[in-house]
Amino acid sequence: MDMPAEAKVPVAAVINGRHGSLRPLGASDASMLYRHSHDDNVATTWAEMKVGPFVDEAAFAQHIDDLVSDPKRAFFGVVDLEGAILGWLCLMEARVAHQVVELGYVLFTSGIQRTTLATEALYLVIRHVFEELGYRRLEWTCTAQNNRSRVAADRLGFTYEGTLREGLLLKGLPRDICMYSMLSSEWPSRRTTMEQWLDPANFSDGRQLRSMNEIRADL
Repeated sequence: MDMPAEAKVPVAAVINGRHGSLRPLGASDASMLYRHSHDDNVATTWAEMKVGPFVDEAAFAQHIDDLVSDPKRAFFGVVDLEGAILGWLCLMEARVAHQVVELGYVLFTSGIQRTTLATEALYLVIRHVFEELGYRRLEWTCTAQNNRSRVAADRLGFTYEGTLREGLLLKGLPRDICMYSMLSSEWPSRRTTMEQWLDPANFSDGRQLRSMNEIRADL
């Protein structure tokens, strides 16, 4: 795959998929996202996030405004086919001269967790990073206790590189940080795996026929 001399600075854009789409996160999304992220599963949704949950919708709306106003981060809203926004993804910590960027600060509300749209959203943003923005390395970090994020990284084909002991303070507590990465040289095989899993032929009555690990093993 041909790579540009320097990667592009991430900017949120519209990226359409089969099960939904990504689009720039905006202040108008606060009301719907607040309802989805502060439901009966609020504690689980925000457990491993640096902030949240929020005391009210106004505080949450201010947080979203702060996020989308940061020029160093690109926030993509995850939208289903009915137009409901169910979460967000973020490209951040871009080091364009070195073609390195991080996929992080992912918020998936209970309505999108463990769905085909969740996998497709991650596929769309990863494809965007390697094929449109020209990055060589994509990083994924999470706390050592964030099992959902660690399982997702493994499932998508990221490589675990090690743990940064007490790498950050999360809500006042020191936490170990796990580092994962995916390289542009690995992307073609990872893309094939994800696309075969997302193929409608891989599902029967809404259930997968082959897991991503099984597809990867066959390849």
